[in-house]
Amino acid sequence: MSGSLLALGLCNSLLWSLYLLLTRHVVSGAALDAWAYTLVQLLAAGLIMLWLGRRAAGSWYELLAPWTVGYAFLRVAINGATAAAIVWLAITESTLLATVSVLIGAGSGWWLTRQAPPRRDWPGLALLAIGIVAFALALAPQAWRGLGWLVASEAMAVAGSWMIAYHPRNRSNDLAARSRFTGEILVAASLALILVWSALGLVGAVTSPWAGAGDAFGRIELWLYAALAGLLFRAPGTWLGFWTINRTGVQTYLIALTAMPFFAIALEATAAHLGWVAPPNLSAAEWIAAIVILVASTWLIVVRLKAAAAP
Repeated sequence: MSGSLLALGLCNSLLWSLYLLLTRHVVSGAALDAWAYTLVQLLAAGLIMLWLGRRAAGSWYELLAPWTVGYAFLRVAINGATAAAIVWLAITESTLLATVSVLIGAGSGWWLTRQAPPRRDWPGLALLAIGIVAFALALAPQAWRGLGWLVASEAMAVAGSWMIAYHPRNRSNDLAARSRFTGEILVAASLALILVWSALGLVGAVTSPWAGAGDAFGRIELWLYAALAGLLFRAPGTWLGFWTINRTGVQTYLIALTAMPFFAIALEATAAHLGWVAPPNLSAAEWIAAIVILVASTWLIVVRLKAAAAP
């Protein structure tokens, strides 16, 4: 992993950290419907990426390709599991525990490629496992439900990353083609979300999007905030994520994302100082575990940089 590719991965981590902070502030502060907010931002992000990729050859029928449909519903499942996780976990807790994706990625990569992680990675992976277990043990008892949902979410996210890595259209270097591919994924995910939401509404699991004459979408603030989130964060974040997977591989992409919780902590502390959100509230044991996770993340990034620089 070269310095420029590391910078690309870290920029993506910073972008998603900003997104999480602003989403927390906007959705809770403005009391927006979280499902509608997610759907509108996915659709806005998808449409702008399709517009950017308008010169690339393609057909609307590609939205119905089995791979695209499968990935779209997987993204909905990931969003649902993440939403369930943060019912019991704070944003800071969830982002730190989400680094378990690196361990899942290492295990799944070993299984898929029949190649064990490089020897240089093992100390970092072991430290990361220790940090995650220590952090989990420091959680309040009721937070363990959230931990279960989070592990499920990260397992599905890793599966999605491998799907992207193996997809031929993610190997193109044409910017228009890559933008169109990203746009199709985002639009398909928005369509899958409204279908799942409607189905859950029919069985009474959640409030239907069509209940009360469509009140979920009836606020101008929702359309404004969600469209801006889609254009400023979801679209570039998804495009950068796909590109990083293309250039560095799944495991290095996941390792770069381990910087996200530490960006989130710094941003959350800054926002708390400005009076926007409550400050990060971690126990002493959680802070110690977070430091172990940070050391593991740093180790994994540094050894990859050294390997790339070696003759």
